[in-house]
Amino acid sequence: MSQKKLGYVELEWTCPNCGGRNPGSSKTCQACGAPQPENVQFEQAQGAQLIEDEEKIARAKKGADIHCPYCGTRNPADATSCVQCGGDFSGATRREAGRVVGAFSVQAGPLEPVVCPGCGTENPGERKTCSACGANLWPEAVPAGLAAKQAEGGKPGQKKKPIWLLIPLGIILLLCCGLIALFAFRTDESSGVVQNVAWERAIAIQVLGDVTREAWRDELPSGVEPLSCTEQVRSTESEPAPRSKEICGTPYSVDTGSGFAEVVQDCVYEVYDDYCKYTARDWKNAESVIAQGADTNPYWPQVHLGTDEREGERSEKYRVFFETADGIKEFTTSDENLFRQLQPGTQWTLELNVFGAVVSVRR
Repeated sequence: MSQKKLGYVELEWTCPNCGGRNPGSSKTCQACGAPQPENVQFEQAQGAQLIEDEEKIARAKKGADIHCPYCGTRNPADATSCVQCGGDFSGATRREAGRVVGAFSVQAGPLEPVVCPGCGTENPGERKTCSACGANLWPEAVPAGLAAKQAEGGKPGQKKKPIWLLIPLGIILLLCCGLIALFAFRTDESSGVVQNVAWERAIAIQVLGDVTREAWRDELPSGVEPLSCTEQVRSTESEPAPRSKEICGTPYSVDTGSGFAEVVQDCVYEVYDDYCKYTARDWKNAESVIAQGADTNPYWPQVHLGTDEREGERSEKYRVFFETADGIKEFTTSDENLFRQLQPGTQWTLELNVFGAVVSVRR
């Protein structure tokens, strides 16, 4: 499997001090000014776009940032000493990198404007704080279109149902599943006396003739010409190959530890080849010779083979009819030894499934 690199996106982080949402490149909270703590995790921003700013791309490519072990200041990956206190980074630990942040999809057009929950000012969808009052916009902000509908009173019947109403429904579904399982595997016992028996044995007769087979073109028997061929996937490769088609999965974002994520896509190459039908000489079933009886002494039928004929598979089926308090019950088996013991007039214990059918017998 190969990995295709699509570009970089800026992540975001949540300030543990005030809950404000901040761009991944920001070292301090835009809402309250608190510094970004070392243990904060970057998350995928709503409506993230592949960045085109060369400076940001260069920062993303540098790798994981370093938090100063002395003052906690966040420094770029190539720093050798802290930009704040001058502390040496020879033993400093870099931020964690390589974590999959989530699936990535390109936002179609700009984000919808949002209304500040504090002052009601409409802000561009990508802003994290209100341009008028500085209040946090996410996750409390309401899209402008929805805010207008709410102001009008909304449409009747759109009130969200409380989640607790789903709990009784879940309980009912669990009970139903339990009852179905109970009935499906429940068995009862009954007593029955063998009234009649019947058996049938069959031997298939095969003849040598033309049959249609399928194989890859390069695996056709020597000298055989194909009747028809279709292109089908024969294998998958991690690199481009002749007659291959690239198949890629959903793009996803991988945290670089720098406030940015690299967007990648796992891809394979499906290699196509000709899968062909051809004619070959082989054995095929022509008819069956059958023997039947109504006793407990089954035997195989006599087979007389002609030119280019041979015996094929053998099959056997034994049927036993029991008289029970609920009427006649039929039991079918392929066990010859058991069948020979089921003599008419003998009494047996029958195991019945939920539908009343005999699933096994015992003395």
